[in-house]
Amino acid sequence: MGDIVTGVDSSSACTSSSIACLLSSGMSFVGRYYSRTTHIEGKKLTQSEAVLISQSGLQLVAVYEDGPTSSSCLSGEGGAEDGDGGIARAQAVGQPAGSVIYFTVDYDATAADIAGGITAYFSALDAALSGLYVVGVYGSGAVSTAMTAPGLAKIAWLAQSTGWTGYSQFTNWAIKQGPEQSVCTLNSDSDIAHGEFGAFTVSS
Repeated sequence: MGDIVTGVDSSSACTSSSIACLLSSGMSFVGRYYSRTTHIEGKKLTQSEAVLISQSGLQLVAVYEDGPTSSSCLSGEGGAEDGDGGIARAQAVGQPAGSVIYFTVDYDATAADIAGGITAYFSALDAALSGLYVVGVYGSGAVSTAMTAPGLAKIAWLAQSTGWTGYSQFTNWAIKQGPEQSVCTLNSDSDIAHGEFGAFTVSS
């Protein structure tokens, strides 16, 4: 599996003090969000925050979510819109071309949902991001398996919900999410990662 590194994903914007706390806690990376529609203050990563994090020595992981996600919003049309939205946000913060954007399926999807709307969603993402960024999937073990096996997503982030379908069976994760908890005053979840897991830095 290789060396395990630790990090957090957060819907709170990182500040100099929270970044210093993360570093002193031994964290290597922080996952931050892209979105077109969220109204949660601080959830969307900005270019200035991305530079602040990168200059500190922490790495970034990008996750796109117009949430909460559900079967009603996962479709080919939704994938095309979110793909364009992800590209726009990534370019706005200076995310390097060819790096990973994870897209969320943040519920315990049924087999029918996976075969239908979710496959259509990731097919559209694959087409939208092709040649620009790498598509990653965040979700259950079943979703991660179904999207990575045919290459619709190249890399997987296993959601923390141990009761979701396929959790124990899916071992090919790049990032594995742990419990929700406040870390360094951030509204966050703990994570572990190994190998090439999609981390990057930006320049000012």
